[in-house]
Formats: sequence, structure tokens, C-alpha cells
Amino acid sequence: MTTQSSRTHQAKVYFKKHDVTTILSEGDTLLEAANRSEIGISAICGGKGLCAKCRVAVLDGEENLDQVSSIERISLSDDDLRRGYRLACCARMKREGTVVVDVPPESSVEHQRLLVAGVQTSVPLNPAVKKYVFHLTPATLQHIQSDAEILQRAATQEMNRENLTFSYHALSELPPAIRTGNWVVTATIYANEEIIRVQPGDCGRVPYGLAVDIGSTKLAAYLMSLNEGKVVATASCSNPQITFGDDIISRISYAGNSDNLKKLQGVVVAAVNKLLSEVCRSATIPTTEVYEIVAVGNTAMHHLFLGIDPKYIALAPYPPAIRTAITLRADEIGLHANRSAYVYLLPIVAGFVGGDALADVLATKIYESEKPCLLIDVGTNTEIVLGDRHRLMSCSCASGPALEGGCVTHGMRAETGAIERVYINPQDLEPGYQTIGDAAPRGICGSGILDVVSSLLQCKLVDQKGKLNPTAQTPRIRTKNNSIEYVLVWGKDSVTRTDIVVNQYDIQQIQLAKAAIYAGASILKKHMHINDSDIATVYLAGAFGTYVDPQSALTVGMYPDVTLSRIRFVGNAAGSGARMALLSTEIREKAEQVAKQLEYLELAADKGFSDEFMNALFLPHRDPARFPTVNQLLERRNQLVG
Repeated sequence: MTTQSSRTHQAKVYFKKHDVTTILSEGDTLLEAANRSEIGISAICGGKGLCAKCRVAVLDGEENLDQVSSIERISLSDDDLRRGYRLACCARMKREGTVVVDVPPESSVEHQRLLVAGVQTSVPLNPAVKKYVFHLTPATLQHIQSDAEILQRAATQEMNRENLTFSYHALSELPPAIRTGNWVVTATIYANEEIIRVQPGDCGRVPYGLAVDIGSTKLAAYLMSLNEGKVVATASCSNPQITFGDDIISRISYAGNSDNLKKLQGVVVAAVNKLLSEVCRSATIPTTEVYEIVAVGNTAMHHLFLGIDPKYIALAPYPPAIRTAITLRADEIGLHANRSAYVYLLPIVAGFVGGDALADVLATKIYESEKPCLLIDVGTNTEIVLGDRHRLMSCSCASGPALEGGCVTHGMRAETGAIERVYINPQDLEPGYQTIGDAAPRGICGSGILDVVSSLLQCKLVDQKGKLNPTAQTPRIRTKNNSIEYVLVWGKDSVTRTDIVVNQYDIQQIQLAKAAIYAGASILKKHMHINDSDIATVYLAGAFGTYVDPQSALTVGMYPDVTLSRIRFVGNAAGSGARMALLSTEIREKAEQVAKQLEYLELAADKGFSDEFMNALFLPHRDPARFPTVNQLLERRNQLVG
């Protein structure tokens, strides 16, 4: 597609990911080219070069752009510049020719906000559930056979599989199905071992399955055609267990008696049933056509979903009830799929590192990597995996709900009206922001909170300890209720008509969350003798890990000081891993192999964790040498502070 301009002296910008070519004039910026083509690039400072949110990668034709501006040299690292990164609002065409540009996810305002989005990884298509049409030979007086024997014989001939068993419901369906179908039936078979449904005639050969990621905060469901390996419909919702506790430990404590445990299981099973109905309705199929559900979640979510007392996973030595994969009937725990459908849950690693982290590893394939990779699945409970094909080690840390908008004064989930991008002008200390859906601001979600803290640090409005500067020359810094706060949005501009602020408590919550994550990664690096420079890729997973600005996360010290080019967003990788396991029995075998190889480190038992955590509470860290790239950025940004 090409967008035309009426100006003369034309040049071209090709946006590779969007497959769009824009014709523009000399002196136009890459941001103008994007706007002209309706390609959304974040530029919340209005294109003044101050927010640094419009980073793009120039893949080819850099010689057709003006030289890197002084503003860009302040906002971009030397490594970014070497790799061709520019600020779209500053990079101008200087001659005719073509510039090829890539818009990274963190700079795009079109980035999908559904939790269900995730990295796509191909797998060998071999689901556990398959449908077959059998033409049967009726029994005779001379050769009397049972209906089951007749179907078993036909299956043996076509599938070369003997001794197939029947589920109770399939057996009850068998006699009428054979006669109604005039000795032609459609049989649904699980794991090449059990006939779980019999239907009269040729009913088509498309079985469906459901993959579910049971997160502490949110649930995501994917209805899949098992023949084609395609997602047919998706749905997501908040985890209703939140009403019993924002964090995992609170829920484990609440589950201390059998009645409360039943409540926690009941609400999450009901939520999965609701999602199942929603996706089936969207695909116009009955829920009885869903024959398997693959579910992943951290260890606590796994146990609560199954109605298993999670008490002991919170007590040393933190043992789960079971670590191996589980297969059980869906109706045993109240799921409303086909009456004979199965549920498969991926293995648990240990502690709070559950099937969701294993699913992350499957989706990113770091178990095949030649070089060390760091995987961080950010959530209320953050799982971290470090390693390569030679060795993998994991841990989990209680990062809390702040990075998902919880436990923050004006925090909210990533919904319409949530402030998701923020910058503060270093010259007049006035903020700029972007909301989800471009709606009037209602609150701040996790990525916005992190942006605020990063911007406050860059503008010297907070110090290394995270303390707000009460003497800053701006009316937006004030003391209220004995707490210093920064006013991000005045009440006249917000939906609630109240000021939206970030106060000292909010900053502290971000410090606690990012310190837990950084300390966890540091301890893993220490045990595996891996340096920051050794890490080939940092994978950021989860809802927060999809929308966060990686520069903001790095500036506050959430993960090791690696160049932005080594950061990869993989969205809901846990959901991707669940889909992979639903589509491929080979992937299930791989999951069980990897689960045995994946080492677990209990941070609470590590003598160095406390010191690492305390040092990581500083912004970005107590030891400046840990963050040379960030220190250089802060020094450069200080040149702009008025």
C-alpha cells in the first residue's frame, strides 16, 4: 500500500512490519510519514524529542536521513545509535530515496492490549483428541458380536490400534448411534486409547480443544481447531479469586479451611466455564464439541484450580502436592465441556514456579538456545528463568500487584482510560501522557506507573533512594496528607474530576516490585556464573511485559543492564505454551523432559538474596557500576533539566 503526497521532491519511507510505503518531501520526519500512513507511533511530547517514546529502527537507507540530532544523542544510547535506532520525530529526510523502518512494539500505539496475545511458535500437529468415521459391519445370528466389539474391530483395521476402551458416556451413546447412523458412526478418540464419544453418521472430523492460562490476576482462554492447529476464538477475564486476596499468599491463607478452598476453586472453575461458553458462542459451536482442556498456572493457581490445599507450598521446604503432569476428567472438577472431555495440566517445576513458567520456556524455546537467555514473566508472582540448552535455572519472586496497576493510589488495570505512557518535560517539569483508547484519563496502569518513576528520576524529581524532591520548582510537586506527591493529571481533565497523582507510597511499591525481580535475576546469574554481557536475549512475558517501555524498566533497574536490542516482547507466552501442548503430544513429552531438567532456586533460602534485594531498592541500584547504560542516559538527560 502506498500513501501519496502532493508535494514535490519526493522521498519514500517503507514501514516493513506494516508493508506500507509513504511518499513525503525532503525535511519531513519519520513521525510525519507514520502519521500520514495512519501508523500509530507513540509521541506523547508532541514530537518535540523530549519523551523518547518514538524510537524506531532504521533498517536501510540511513544515508537519506539527516544526521543524528543532539536531542537523539541525549535520549538514545551509543549502542542504540550504532544499531540504527532513531527518534521518529527528529529523523528527517534530506534527499530523495527510500528509508526502510521498523516500529518496535514499545513504540507502537496499535499494540494489542488483550492478555491473550502471545508469541507464536510452530509445533508438530498431533493432538491427543482425534475424530474418525467408521463404517461398521452389523452383527449376524451366525457371528454375534457386541456393539463395542464391532466398533473396536473397525478401529483396529483403520487405526492399527487394538483394545480401545470406552468412556461411560461413549458406551451409553453407542447402541443408538450405530442404529441411527445406519452402521456409520463418528468416534472421538483420546490418546489413541479411549473412545470418548460416539455420534451417528458422519458428523465431520473437527474436534475442538481449549487452552487456558490461569494467571493470578487474569485468565485467558483460546478455543482451537485441533485438526488445523488454529485459534478459532479467544476470551479473557479477571481472576475472580482477587476478591479473596490480591496476592497469592493471601489466597493461600484464605484457603485454610475446606469451605474457603471450595470457594476459591469454585469461582475460578466458574470463570473458565464462562470463558468456554463465550468462545464457543463466538465460534457457533456447542461446548460439547470441546474434548480437551489444557491449563497452565503457577503452583498456587494449579492447586486451587484442582481444589488441592495449597498451604504447604507456602511453608519450607515449599513442596507442591504433585510435580508431574496431570490428566483427569473435566467433569471431575466441574468443567462444562463434553461429558467425557479431559483436562491436562503441565508439570510443575517447584515452589511457585508452575506450569505457566514451563509453558513460557516451551514458547520461547530457550531450552534450545546456544547462548544464555533470561525470561521474565512479570505478574503478581514473577517467574524468572535463566539459561540455555546446556542448563536452565528458575526462581519466583513476590513482585506484588503494583506492576499491574494494583496497590497504587490511582492504579488500575490496562483498560480504556488508563494512562499507559508518560513523560515529564525536563525543562518545565510538565507531564505528557497517553491513555488506552485515547480516552479521558481514569487512572494509571502498570506501564504508566513505571514510566512516571523513570521520568521523575530523569528529571531529578526523585533521588536514587526514590524520595520525591519537595523543593522542586513546580506546582505539581506538593505535600498532601503528610505525603509528597506529583500531580500527573489535574482533576478538571480526569474522568473522576479528582487529581491523578503518584505519591511517595506509589514509588515505593514500584521499588519493591522491581527490586524483587532484579534481585531474583541477579541471584540466578550468580549461581550460573553468567554476566550481563553473556545474556543474548531478555524475554519479557505477561501482560505487563507486553506493554512496558523497556527503556523505562531498564532506567529504574528492573532487569540487568542490557541493550534494548536484546529485549524481546513475547506477550502471554504461558498461553502460547498451553496452546502448543494442546496441539501436540510431542510437546507434552518435551515439557515433561524440560521440567525434569529445569533447576529451581528458592530465593528465601539464598543467603545473598536479602542484600541483593536491599541494594536493588535504589534507582536504578545502589551500585552505579551495575547500570552503566542507565547512568550515561541520566547524565545526558540532566543536560535538559531546567
